[in-house]
Amino acid sequence: MLMQRAKTGVIGLLALLSVLYLMPHEITRMVFVIIFIIAGWEWANFIIQDSLSSKVIFLLSLFSMMLCIHFLSLDITDIQIIFSFSITCWIFFLLSLFFYPIQIANSIGWLAGFIILLLGYFSIDWIFVNWGRHFVLSFLCLIWVMDIGAYFAGKNFGQLKLAKHISPNKTWEGVIGGLFLVTIFSILLSKIYDLDSFILVPFAIALGLLSVVGDLTISMFKRNAGIKDSGNLFPGHGGILDRLDSIVSSAPLFALGVNLFLN
Repeated sequence: MLMQRAKTGVIGLLALLSVLYLMPHEITRMVFVIIFIIAGWEWANFIIQDSLSSKVIFLLSLFSMMLCIHFLSLDITDIQIIFSFSITCWIFFLLSLFFYPIQIANSIGWLAGFIILLLGYFSIDWIFVNWGRHFVLSFLCLIWVMDIGAYFAGKNFGQLKLAKHISPNKTWEGVIGGLFLVTIFSILLSKIYDLDSFILVPFAIALGLLSVVGDLTISMFKRNAGIKDSGNLFPGHGGILDRLDSIVSSAPLFALGVNLFLN
């Protein structure tokens, strides 16, 4: 299982680097759209299990709103409000985790899907357009480092369950291991980009914690639908949405952070 995950991860990383660094700017943005549309289809499959027409309506609505983003004229204040709203939504999702298990209505699933995917896409696209490929890759590496640290720490030392009703395999030891690795990686980034580590390290820790919230939130919706993975596109990893869960929750905070601190 570990070897399969590693092989898929290496192939995925090479594909991502090709998209970020070898493709024209607009093609890269188009790939982002395609990735989030696939994630939207996976979301629709476990939120709306019985109606193909409803799934298509959900997907077309999501796609239309994603396109509208490119035609909005937003100033810096508008951008900050959008990112702040997104972070507020994730705080609400965090609070909802404490009340699970509960039955989640399809209408809530629709709304949550639009918020999670639309604002996640907007954040990634904004980072890429305004700060470039290196910042997108640095952000993704931070989240992956958190995931890797949590996986190995949880596997080797995990005892205390983090959210047994939502994701039984996740442990507090895994979270601590992930945050430890994120701290080391963020110190390295502070040297590369000549940033103040006293700002970057706590910021990176906040990103790591929010990535866990994203993972658990989407796991909650999957468990509510009675499924483990959103798809089987990536052997050992699941679907696109399974790879985006920690990214979509932390991307708005990263975007807001670079907007406030680096501008």
